[in-house]
Amino acid sequence: MGKRSAPRYPEDENKGGGCCCCLLGCCCCLLLILLSLVGTVAYLYYTYKPKPPSYSVNNMAVSKFEFSSSDLTLYTKLVASVRAENPNEMIGIKYADGSRTVVSYRGTTLCSGKLPTFVQGPKNITVMEIAMEGRHGFGDGLQKALEESENEGNVPLDIYVSVPVYLIFNDETSPGIRVNVHAALVIDSISPKKKPTIKSATYQGNVEAADG
Repeated sequence: MGKRSAPRYPEDENKGGGCCCCLLGCCCCLLLILLSLVGTVAYLYYTYKPKPPSYSVNNMAVSKFEFSSSDLTLYTKLVASVRAENPNEMIGIKYADGSRTVVSYRGTTLCSGKLPTFVQGPKNITVMEIAMEGRHGFGDGLQKALEESENEGNVPLDIYVSVPVYLIFNDETSPGIRVNVHAALVIDSISPKKKPTIKSATYQGNVEAADG
């Protein structure tokens, strides 16, 4: 008898077609979800016309500013008044836990703290009192530079604020985002014996996806 070829199973060929159909269906489903999300974002944008909040530092109060010659550290304790304005007419802003504020001098951290958690209503201006405290290493050269800045009446400080927020549209809450603000200030003094005056200030900010 001659050799017989191995039997073929048509059902095996259909498996590839089934997988293709399933993959195509998944792609179509994902496309519909994406289009739905884009449509929702576009609807919210044109309906609520969201505007970014603005922030500014009104004033500062220094209660502690002490050098320790034994371990070359600086202990700083101050309060910054930050003005937050929500210009939106129909959008609230929820300031969530997990914020951080840092004050530094020429790249060296002086103190840190965090913002309060609260919900800011539409067309609202809120002034936050942010208490910051810290003890950090401070070399002799940097101490002399700070003393010179103090004597000249021009002390440059950088204030960094990072806070997770949620936008509230009526009863709906958006996914979390993180707002980052950098305030570059020049004050006339950082001594506890004199209330600082803000001589100049510039602000930069950006928004990114919240962690996790």
